[in-house]
Amino acid sequence: MAPFRMSAEQRRYFCALCAEGNITRAAEKLYLSRQGLSRSMNRLEKCVGARLFHRGKRGVELTDAGAALWRHVAEEDRAWEALLAELRRREDAAPEPVRVGLLSLYVGFEEKRRLLARFSGDAGVAVEIVHGDHDDFWRAISAGELECAVTLRPPDPFDLPSLQLADDGLAVLLGRDDPLSRHESVALSDLRGRCALHASPYKEHLYGPVLRDHGIHSEAVSPDRNLLLAHIAARGRIFIVQTEFARRLANDDVRFRPLTGAPFEMGSYLVFRRDMSPQACSVARVIAESCGREEQLDALLAKLLLSAR
Repeated sequence: MAPFRMSAEQRRYFCALCAEGNITRAAEKLYLSRQGLSRSMNRLEKCVGARLFHRGKRGVELTDAGAALWRHVAEEDRAWEALLAELRRREDAAPEPVRVGLLSLYVGFEEKRRLLARFSGDAGVAVEIVHGDHDDFWRAISAGELECAVTLRPPDPFDLPSLQLADDGLAVLLGRDDPLSRHESVALSDLRGRCALHASPYKEHLYGPVLRDHGIHSEAVSPDRNLLLAHIAARGRIFIVQTEFARRLANDDVRFRPLTGAPFEMGSYLVFRRDMSPQACSVARVIAESCGREEQLDALLAKLLLSAR
């Protein structure tokens, strides 16, 4: 049999009667009939297995059992208030999460895990990973909804500070059985008539016309790493991306080769707010450090701080 627990209604009725010491006055406060309150307390006594009140002409008095129950209820109330205060204190002390934009296609589970693990034991910094496209990140940073992001360099109208993370060239991802995968490098002209995948609407808007001018068609694909690699390996598609990202994406079935003759660049940048919080600066520095650019970031942040004074 389950142990008896007072219902919220029984608890409220019991407390009201203890406070008033009179059934009539307690019933009036509870908007009950005197008989209804009396029946409820009789049922409570039956459930607890002890008499809780002495009933007399002058009102009701608590028995020893009733007094013990009254103390328990009061202690329970104090414990609840203490718990609420502790929960509010923790909520007030919890740091605002540092929202970081990362392209889900390129930055794999391990990279995200390392970034989150770096601050897992730091009570002062909470990191939230946000996925999206390049222009989504820039707008979110401009609106103060995102602290920083690893993305392309934003256009001038955004007026966002940025630091180049990787100064590498472009590469093309090819299937293992693609004849071009046997070359040490691939020229853009070699790709005429091929179909290039794009997982970023913004990149398609930026580079699609240039590729089409060189006879390279484009096809949209979901920004899912496994799906992208499957399209390259099984369907003969290609994917043009920064060399560092190509190196991360390549596997046994997909090769990457340096791309030459491309009339555009796809630099990888850390883009951030001018008014980053100290916690966000710590996160940004970890990202820059992974690319050996922490000193350059420190210098840029110091320059921004001076210009803001």
